[in-house]
Amino acid sequence: MPDERPPIEDGGTPPELTRPPVSEETDWRARALEAESKLAQLETDSQALRTQLDQAQSALAHEKHARELDRALANAGAIDPDVASLLLTSMLASQPPADQTGAPPDINALIQTLRTQKPFLFESALPPRPAPSAMSPAITTSPTDSLSDLASQARTSGDRRSLLTYLRARRAV
Repeated sequence: MPDERPPIEDGGTPPELTRPPVSEETDWRARALEAESKLAQLETDSQALRTQLDQAQSALAHEKHARELDRALANAGAIDPDVASLLLTSMLASQPPADQTGAPPDINALIQTLRTQKPFLFESALPPRPAPSAMSPAITTSPTDSLSDLASQARTSGDRRSLLTYLRARRAV
């Protein structure tokens, strides 16, 4: 393909490759445009970071509130803290918003309300449990039996049942 450029006379540069002379005004204008584009980019980045910060702060506040509810339910003796927490959260959502002082609703009062409405969710509704034992039912010793009496009885009789009774009593202590 033949070169369609006009012939170069006097050994100079072709006319389409010549650039306008650089002056201070064009140099400053280019710098200003570059600075404005960088500023716009930084503003969008800053806005994105603010949005992420707001989301992180709201998630942190939500988690703190959930931990506070879990701690209060654990102190109240909730059997199933997940169910109790869901019920307590729904009770909090149905409450009117905080008053003008900005005081949050009383969680302990709501837990007491929940305890009266659904007592089966709390430890006090359970029957008393016997002392835990490894592989046997509750210990059947009379109140007058002491560990030393049970040990001497197991030693003298040689009976396995008396030895197991002594070992169960010792474990319960």
